[in-house]
Amino acid sequence: MTNNNFILERLALGQKYLGLLDDSGYTLVDMNMIEPFSIDDKYHHPTSVVFERNNTMYAIRSDWTRTLLNFNSNFYSNDTRFGYFGPVVRENESFYQAGVEIYQATENDIIDALLMHMNFVEECAETNIKTLVINNDQLLDLFIKKYDLPDTVRQLIYTKNISELRQHLGKDHDLYKIMSAKVSDQFKMVGEVFGDTEIMQAIAHLKEKIADNNTKFILDLSFRSPQNYYNGLYFQAFLNSNTPILSGGEYNSNSFGIALNLADGGLL
Repeated sequence: MTNNNFILERLALGQKYLGLLDDSGYTLVDMNMIEPFSIDDKYHHPTSVVFERNNTMYAIRSDWTRTLLNFNSNFYSNDTRFGYFGPVVRENESFYQAGVEIYQATENDIIDALLMHMNFVEECAETNIKTLVINNDQLLDLFIKKYDLPDTVRQLIYTKNISELRQHLGKDHDLYKIMSAKVSDQFKMVGEVFGDTEIMQAIAHLKEKIADNNTKFILDLSFRSPQNYYNGLYFQAFLNSNTPILSGGEYNSNSFGIALNLADGGLL
């Protein structure tokens, strides 16, 4: 594909996506890439580009989630659903990002938004999303509390250090059995332990909703989001690419965001 075609197709895809959000009742935003610097932004995105002008610190937008959070807190907007399409700069590289942020999000809001994005991707790609990987760090909290485990077990889970996990827990421990089994079995095995919790019921409801999509649904306790502000359910969805076409999750307790990968997710 020539560079001209790529640029035109990316813009057309962004316009089509924004049209969907507009039809679905989202508030569309288009903001300056230069914004006041916040130390919280640096914590969440340590590679963001920061500079000083006239004794004031500024940052180049590295993530739409933080930008919209700052916007919402500064202007006290009554809107709860925002959509965007525009550039970000991260690790000295610029790329276009599109997505939504939903505040005061309910379980139905989350499921509906995710299904809408999956349907949009599949319509544009003319193929099914192959895999949806999901996790919720609160599941590890449940294991740690139920079995009175040290917090250090988290790192063993995240790094899939199965041999050391066996040494710490023993081969008959539920958590070791789950982590040493096929990842495709984790949903069922975790459900046998915590199926009556709200966390697992929400994951089960999502799984039911995409059952007819021919999408492989994977709950992976070792899956960590690259964004450290997520504190609930988070996910990545893949086409044929090694990088996700969709990603996102819960943050600030009742907010939820989805990003559409326009760089190398497989649509362009």
